[in-house]
Amino acid sequence: MSKTVKEVAATIRTKMDSLSPKSTECCIYRVPEKLRRANADAYTPQVISIGPFHRDKEELKLTEEIKLKYLTTFLCRTKYDLVACIRKIRDLEDRIRQCYCENLTQASEELVEMILVDAVFVVELFIRNHYPAQQDPDDEIFSKQWMGNAVFHDVLLLENQVPFFVLENLYNLITLSATVTFFKLSYEYFKDVLNGHELASIRVQVKHVVDFVRALQLPSSWQYKTSKERRTFELTRSAKELREAGVRFRPGKETSSLLDVDFKDGTLVLPHMVVHQWTEVYFRNMIAYEQCHRSDKYISSYAILMDSLINTPNDVDFLINHGILKNQLGSADDAANLFNSMYRETLRDTSEFVYSSLCQNLNAYSRNRWHQWKAAWYQWRVILRRDYFSNPWSGISVVAAIILLVLTLVQTACSLLDIYEGDARTLFRRRKW
Repeated sequence: MSKTVKEVAATIRTKMDSLSPKSTECCIYRVPEKLRRANADAYTPQVISIGPFHRDKEELKLTEEIKLKYLTTFLCRTKYDLVACIRKIRDLEDRIRQCYCENLTQASEELVEMILVDAVFVVELFIRNHYPAQQDPDDEIFSKQWMGNAVFHDVLLLENQVPFFVLENLYNLITLSATVTFFKLSYEYFKDVLNGHELASIRVQVKHVVDFVRALQLPSSWQYKTSKERRTFELTRSAKELREAGVRFRPGKETSSLLDVDFKDGTLVLPHMVVHQWTEVYFRNMIAYEQCHRSDKYISSYAILMDSLINTPNDVDFLINHGILKNQLGSADDAANLFNSMYRETLRDTSEFVYSSLCQNLNAYSRNRWHQWKAAWYQWRVILRRDYFSNPWSGISVVAAIILLVLTLVQTACSLLDIYEGDARTLFRRRKW
């Protein structure tokens, strides 16, 4: 029997009323499918599950024993017993649930157990990294490089997170917290492979590890501000094309943030960046986080800018030669493919692209014919210096060759003049007769 219009309306109304408003605490998301399709491995844990999203995967359950070993060591560091730690998490349960983008189906007991074990694992991982003497001789993560690399990969994933306030609350239960801040421990874990700088203040509010890693990339005082003014989405030309059009390139200071890109007086300053096996993972997950949560698309904008500057492996080599890139991926093709594939469907609104004005200024500068002429003259000087004046003897040879060429031209010109004069005299005599 078909429903009446009023019954259908009542059904829809019930579903509408059951919707829960999105919490302001929400910060841990599933990666959108359109981003995942580009490289699923960059968003999927390899060996360990942290949080609820990958909890039921069979291939990740082998590391549950490692988590329990880490929990045993953690409890030895604190005066609180296991029951007290469970109560600590239970008091935070409602807030924890609000941090995830979807309603968690786990019962209270299951969720509390999972968050406690997973969060303690992350805290203990950071402690053991900072204090190598605290590592067990049979620690599978720090004694096996492949395992350590896989865990590092998994900790960087947006879908593999627990709230940062849970990590801090648990860390504050141990005596080490009076000596080293959890911000410091977190930074020490990532500093050797990320391009970020240590946060100047521990008062910065971060949501989870991905948000923390993103905060490491941002300058303390950001110079670019997003504008609500609508303009054409304008990218710039490749690095080599810009150089041929007169733009000079220079690496930024080592203390600069990765995002501190500046263009002034014809010089584009780009901070030094190391491209390695982790670059794609942490950039993709920071970009996914910005697409899901942040209104300020700083990392997305940087990825777009680099994609614009790097079109071919030759652009990678050019930036390497200027001290801007260091490539640890093996080939320039690999680095170029990384930058060209990392940005896909992230933004097309100029108001979100923080380098929009910079790109417009670059394009305006590179279109100027005077700058193009200066660049061409510079290239000729480079070629002459490299190929013909690289040492005194080659320089002398070139000068001698030039003198010989000039003398030959003078001799040829004199001969032509003699011939011309002779012909002129002959013609004059004939006319006279």
